[in-house]
Amino acid sequence: MLHRPDKAIGKITEDNREFFLFDHVPDVGRYLEEHRKYQALLESNGVIVYQLSDLVRKNTALVERLPNLAYLHDTAVVSSHGAIVSKMASRGRCHEEIAVGEALHALGIPTLYEPPEGDSFEGCLLIDGDTVFVADTERHNGLSIRKFIGFILEHFSQVIYAVIPKERRFMHPDMVLNRMTEQLMVWYPPAFQDTYLFTKAGVSAIELKEWMARRHVTLVPLSDKEQQRWGSSFVPLEPGLIINYDISLEPSTIKTLEHEGVRFIHFHPDALLAGGGSLRCLTMRLWRE
Repeated sequence: MLHRPDKAIGKITEDNREFFLFDHVPDVGRYLEEHRKYQALLESNGVIVYQLSDLVRKNTALVERLPNLAYLHDTAVVSSHGAIVSKMASRGRCHEEIAVGEALHALGIPTLYEPPEGDSFEGCLLIDGDTVFVADTERHNGLSIRKFIGFILEHFSQVIYAVIPKERRFMHPDMVLNRMTEQLMVWYPPAFQDTYLFTKAGVSAIELKEWMARRHVTLVPLSDKEQQRWGSSFVPLEPGLIINYDISLEPSTIKTLEHEGVRFIHFHPDALLAGGGSLRCLTMRLWRE
C-alpha cells in the first residue's frame, strides 16, 4: 500500500516544515511525480499496489491534512499474525494510525497490536517468523517498548532489543539493521550501544554479530555515509532482490552484496528527499508469497 499525498503535501511551508518533520519544503509537482514513478516501478515488477486514499471513507479529513501519512511504513508493520500499529511520537503525525487502521480494515487485515494512547512507539522490524527487532529510537519510549515486548512474546518466540542513540538519523529500527536474504543482513555497528535478547524464559545481553553468526547469518557493516543515506532502509521484493535509492550504498558495498547474490533495482530520488524518508518508509508491505 502507498499513499500519494496529493492535497496534504502542499501544506508544507518554511514555517511549519520542522513541525511536520520535513528537512525542507518539497517541490509539490516533482514530489508527486517521483511518487508516481515509484509506484510504476513496483507495478512493473509484479507488485499489486493499493492507494490508501481509495480505501479510506470515514477519515478522509485526516488523509487530506497529514502530509507525513505518505510514509506509511512508519505507521504499521504487517505480520503473519496481523498488523502491528504505531503510535506516532510527534504532534505533526498525530492520528495517522487512525486513517491507516481504516485502510487495513478495508483490506481485511486484522490488528495484532496497537499501543494505548500516550505511548510513543513507531514500529519494529520483523527479522523472521520467530524474531522481532525493536530499538530505543527517538520515536519510541522505554515504557512503550516494555509493553510491546510483553505482548509480542505471546506471538513471536524472541525479541532483539537495542539501545541506540536518540537521534533523527536513527529514527526507526530499519535505519540501523535490515535483512536482505536468509543468510545476509546489513547493519550500522556504531549505533548499537547495548543489545538484549528477550524470550519468555528471560532476558540476556548479546553481541548481535556473534548471535547472528551462530544462526549462519552474516552482518555486512555500513559506513557512516551509507547509514545516513538510508543504506539499511530498502524494499525487499523477495529474498535477495532489493529496491533502494541509488545514492544509498557505495559501489564497494554493492559489489560485496552482489557477490553474496543480492540483486538491486535502483531508484533515483530528488524531490522525495524533502521528507527525510526512504522508499521503504513510503511502502507498507501487505503480503508476499
